[in-house]
Amino acid sequence: MTTRLVQVTERAPAPDTGRLALGLAGGLLLAYAGLLAAALVPTAAGLLVAAVAVAALEVAGTLRAPFVGWAAGRIGLGAQWRGLLRAVAVLTFLVRTDAPRSWFVIAVAGLLALAALRAAGAALAEVVHRARKMPVLSRGLDLGRLRVPRALPPALGRHTDTTLGCPDVALSAGAAVAVLAGSPGPLVAGAVVAAALVLAGVGALAYAAVAMRRLSRARLRAAIGKALATAAPEVAVHFGSGPDTLYQLEMWVETLERLDVSVLLILRDRETFRHLGPTTLPVLCVEHSTVLMELPLPHLRVAMYVSHAVSNLHLLRRRGVRHVFVGHGDSDKPVTTNPFLKAYDEVWVSGPAARERFAAAGIGVDPARVVEIGRPQLDEVAGRRDVSAAGHRVPGRLTVLYTPTWEGYGDEPGQTSLGAGGRELLERLLAEGDVRVLYRPHPLAGTRDPAVARAHREIVTLLGDRRVRRPASPARLAVPRDDLDVVTAPATTSRVEEVTAQAAWAGARLADRPGPPVHLVVPGPDFNLYACFAAADVLVSDVSSVITDFLAGGRPYAVTNPAGLPEEEFGVRYPSCRGGYVLGADGADGADGADGAGGAGGAGLDRLLAAGRGQADPAAAERATLRAELLGPAEPPALERMRKAVAGS
Repeated sequence: MTTRLVQVTERAPAPDTGRLALGLAGGLLLAYAGLLAAALVPTAAGLLVAAVAVAALEVAGTLRAPFVGWAAGRIGLGAQWRGLLRAVAVLTFLVRTDAPRSWFVIAVAGLLALAALRAAGAALAEVVHRARKMPVLSRGLDLGRLRVPRALPPALGRHTDTTLGCPDVALSAGAAVAVLAGSPGPLVAGAVVAAALVLAGVGALAYAAVAMRRLSRARLRAAIGKALATAAPEVAVHFGSGPDTLYQLEMWVETLERLDVSVLLILRDRETFRHLGPTTLPVLCVEHSTVLMELPLPHLRVAMYVSHAVSNLHLLRRRGVRHVFVGHGDSDKPVTTNPFLKAYDEVWVSGPAARERFAAAGIGVDPARVVEIGRPQLDEVAGRRDVSAAGHRVPGRLTVLYTPTWEGYGDEPGQTSLGAGGRELLERLLAEGDVRVLYRPHPLAGTRDPAVARAHREIVTLLGDRRVRRPASPARLAVPRDDLDVVTAPATTSRVEEVTAQAAWAGARLADRPGPPVHLVVPGPDFNLYACFAAADVLVSDVSSVITDFLAGGRPYAVTNPAGLPEEEFGVRYPSCRGGYVLGADGADGADGADGAGGAGGAGLDRLLAAGRGQADPAAAERATLRAELLGPAEPPALERMRKAVAGS
C-alpha cells in the first residue's frame, strides 16, 4: 500500500494592528455582545440593530482588515463559530419572548437549512479552489483553443464564509419584526430570504465546479508545453524569491525585452506571479521542483539568476545549459561576494571592480568565469535623465536624494544609516534653507529591526508625510481574480513602454516648484529609482548598488558610515566611497571623527552640498575614474556587451 502525501500551504494575510483593524475588531466584538444581550433582555429593536451591525462589520472586516478574520479563526472564533453565536441569539430571543412553539420550529428549520447550505457551499468552494490550483501557470503564452473558465468573483472565491454567512441577518431581523408585529409572517419571510440568498451562492459555486471539470492539469500542462515549443526560449531568467524582493527581477525586465533572443521568465511563487508588472515576455510560475525539471525546454542555452534563492538549485540541475548569475546591482555589500557564486558557470558583472572584489574576498571564483557586461539598465536611463530633468530645477535650490538601504540578512551589522542616525541626518539637511529632500528608502527597510522601522516613521513625519502617490501604469493586464485568470490575460504593454511612460509621469511629479521647498517621500519599488536620479542634484546613500547606478550621471554623492569605521578601513572595505564624501550615519563629518571625504579629502556633508551647488568638488576626478571601474567602458553600450555574452562569443 502506497501513501500519497499532499502538501497544503496557507498564506496568512499581512499582520495589521492599525487603527482601522483594531477598530473593526473591537466593533465586531461589541456588536456580538450587543446581539447576545438583546436576545437575553430581550429587546426586539436591539436585536434588529445588533444583527444589522454584526453583518455590516463582518463584511467590512473581510474587505478592509482580512487579518482580523484570519486571526479570529486561529483562536477558535472562526466564521462557523460566529455563525453559531448568531443562531443561538435568535433561538434565545424566541425563548425569552415566550414565542409560540411553531415560531421556534420555523426558526430551527431555517437555521438547519442555512447550515446545510453553507456546508455544501464550503465543500464546493474547496473543490473549485483545488481545481484551479494548477502545478504550472503561464502568462503571455498562446495556449491555442484551451478554454480556461473565469474565476469566481471575490465574494465567493475569497470571501465564501462571509458571503454565505451574513444572509442569516434576514432571519434575525425576521424574528425581531415577528415579535413586534405579533405574527410569524416576518419570521417565515426572513428564513426564506436568507435561504434563497445562500442557495444562490451555492448554485454559483456548483456551476464553477462543473466548469472546472473541463480543464484538467494534464490539458493545461500539455498546452503550455506546446506553447513553449513554439516560443522556443533560448534564455530563461529564474526568480525563486517572494514578492517583497520582486524588484530584483523587475530591474532586468526592460533590458531582457531588448535582447535579440527569446527570453522566458520562470517564477517560483504564486503571489510574485500575480505582482509582476507588465511585460511582453512569456512568464511561467512553477512551484514544485519536479514540475520544473520536467518542463520541455529543448532550445534553452542560458539560464540567468538574479539572487541566491535556495530554489535556484532546481534549475541548476539542468544539463547542457550555461548557468549565469547576473545579480541585482553592483555594490560593496558583503552579499556580493557570496561563496555560492562558485555554483554558476559564469558570473556577469558591471565592471572590473567586481572582479577585484571577488579576488580580494578569496571565495574561489575563477577569474575566467567572470564576464564584464556593464549595467544595461543605464543605457536608456542616461538618455532619459537629461530630458526628464530639463526645466524642473528651481534656481538657487538643491535637491538631495536620500536612499538608505535595509538592515541586511544579519551577515554584517551597521549596513543602514536609518536607525543609527537617519533622523539627525535629515534634520541637518532640512536646516539648509536651499535644500529639498527626496526620501526613498530600501523596500525592505525596517523589516528586521524595529529601531530602523521607527526611524523610518520619524523621518516620514519629519518630512510632513508628503508621499508621492504610486504611479499608475498606462495599460495593465486585465485584472485577475486568481492565479489561473492570469493565464488568459493578454500582455498589452511592454516594460519598455511602461518605463518610458512612467519616467515622464514621475519627472513631472518629482520636479521642483517655485516657492518653499516641498520634501517628498518616494515609495519603492513601484516608483522608478532612475526617475529620482533625474530629479536629484546630489545623492546621500548607504553602501549599496544605488551608488554604482548614480555614478553613471557623474553627479556628487556621499556615502554614510553607520558602523563608524576608521576612514582608512572604510575606504579599503568599500571602494565605491572613493568618488564621494564619507558621512557619519547622522550626517556628521566622516568616519570615526575623521574629516570625512572618501578618496578626495574634505568635510563631509558641507563638501557634498558645496559640490552640488557648483562650487569646489574635489571628488570629481576620482568619481570619473571610479565610474569606469564599477561600470566598465562607455563603449560599446552595455546592452551590446550583454547580447554578446548571451551569444557566448
